[in-house]
Amino acid sequence: MVYLREILIHNREKLVQIKNIELASYLYIRSFEDLSNFTFDLSPEEEIALIGYRKEKINSSEVMKIFSKVPIKGISATSNIYKFSGLYLSAKNELHKSLEDKFEQSDWKQKYFLSKIEPSLTTKLYEEIQQENNPIAIFVRAILNIDSITMDELNNALKSTSLLNNIDVQLQVLLEDLEHIILQVRFTNKNADELVRDVLNNFSNAIQKIITGRRLNHAEFQIEDEYDVQDILYVILKSVFPNLREEDPIPKVGKKSTKIDLIIREEKILIEVKMIKLKDSNETHFIEQLKVDFESYHECQWLRKLYCFVYDPYKKTRDVSNFKDLNGDRIKGGHDFNVEVIVVN
Repeated sequence: MVYLREILIHNREKLVQIKNIELASYLYIRSFEDLSNFTFDLSPEEEIALIGYRKEKINSSEVMKIFSKVPIKGISATSNIYKFSGLYLSAKNELHKSLEDKFEQSDWKQKYFLSKIEPSLTTKLYEEIQQENNPIAIFVRAILNIDSITMDELNNALKSTSLLNNIDVQLQVLLEDLEHIILQVRFTNKNADELVRDVLNNFSNAIQKIITGRRLNHAEFQIEDEYDVQDILYVILKSVFPNLREEDPIPKVGKKSTKIDLIIREEKILIEVKMIKLKDSNETHFIEQLKVDFESYHECQWLRKLYCFVYDPYKKTRDVSNFKDLNGDRIKGGHDFNVEVIVVN
């Protein structure tokens, strides 16, 4: 299990190189906002399936023409699961029965994939897989939290097969979800929000070892600005979230471009870091700065949670409730995200 993340990252890099309908299905499930950034090399029928993945409008009669074709050598519109799934998304009402039939004919890996395309199938999957014990079923049961699957069982399931030697889109999606569950188990079943919140709230306590009382002949660390704070947070959070990234510019709003300090894209989390320095008089400037930045963050359509971390070692904040007033949901143009400000000193 140690190398699962590395294998999945490497495989994802290969997936995005081939601009086929498989990639379109993967992006629909994993990062829909990136789908429009790719061009694809598709057949005419796959182009219609791509419309479904992009959630664009199409006359369902165009989809049904494909399904009305006589199968050639046993190959029909449902033979390619990736093309079929996209076509289904273009005509859900007309193809719901076909989807259910395909689900019944599928193995566990494909059933899990179809439940990601049509979440209403998850209940059916949950009911059917209760007593299954092959490796894929063990993974699915762990993800669905059907019963207590141990790390040893998961490791044995991976070792007992050659699954990792040939990871297709369906298995990639399943194993990414499994890896996410493993992280939660590894860190006392806390979710990503709870882990980030714990790290931020414990920052002042955690850094005492490096800023005071270090070993003889070892210089103490100096935290002089928000970049120092950001670097320390990066080290702490990177050990928990290996895909953590640093500064990423987001599209300009007017003449202003904002840089996001820390990004956990898979969890749809951003972390903005501020430090109130000795020369600052109070929190007023920082509050106004955050309000402006919030407008830019609406450009991150995938954003779900924004943490604003304010390190105030000199206790310049007159009233912490001034920061807390920024907490809550931010809604603009159909996009919303939640803000949580954490102030420590």
